[in-house]
Amino acid sequence: MVAVAPLSGRIARGEFVMITGRSGAGKSTLLALMGGLTRPDGGRVTVMGQDLWALSDAERARFRARHIGFVFQFASLIPTLTVLENLLIPASFLPPGEGGDRKRALELLERVGLPDCADRLPWQLSGGQQKRVAVARALLNRPEVLLADEPTADLDEETERAIVELFVEENRAGTTVVMVTHNKDLVPFASRHLILNAGQVHLAS
Repeated sequence: MVAVAPLSGRIARGEFVMITGRSGAGKSTLLALMGGLTRPDGGRVTVMGQDLWALSDAERARFRARHIGFVFQFASLIPTLTVLENLLIPASFLPPGEGGDRKRALELLERVGLPDCADRLPWQLSGGQQKRVAVARALLNRPEVLLADEPTADLDEETERAIVELFVEENRAGTTVVMVTHNKDLVPFASRHLILNAGQVHLAS
C-alpha cells in the first residue's frame, strides 16, 4: 500500500496551504515527508533549496531546528518538564543565541492564551491547552516553514480561530504555513487548498 502516491509539486515561499482529506488519506505522512521525518521511496524533498535527504542525520536535525516548526497531531509534551521548559526544547538543538529564548517563549504563551501556565506541568493542563503549548513550541525558533498536523483538534471554536489567526499573522510576516485539518470551515484562511484522497493530491476547485 502506498501512503502517498508519486507526486511532483511546489509550495512557494510565503504561501499558506491548507490540506484536507479523509482519515487515512496520507495527510500526516505527507507532512512527515515535507519535514524530513520520513524518507521517500524515491525522488527528492527540497526545502529552501536544500535536498533534505542529501544531509546526514545530524545536519538534517539542525536544518529542521533552524528552519522548520512542527505541530504534531498530539502535543507530545515531556511530562516531567514545565510548560516553559517544554517550550524551550527547540532552542536546545541550536547554538546559544540562535534559537528562541525565555522572553520569546513567554511572549508565545501570551499569544496562545496561556500567560499564567509557564510553571505548570503538562498533566495540569487540559488536552486543548497542551495543544496550544505545542503550537507555541513550534514557533519558538521563528521558523521559515511551519508544518501543522491538526493543530486545532480538541480546541473549542474560539480558541481554534485564535490559533489559525496566529498562523495567518505568522504567514503575513513571511512564514510559509502548511496545515492539515479536518475542518473545512478553516480553508478560507489559506491561500491554497489541497485535497488528499487515497494518497493522491488534488487542487481544490
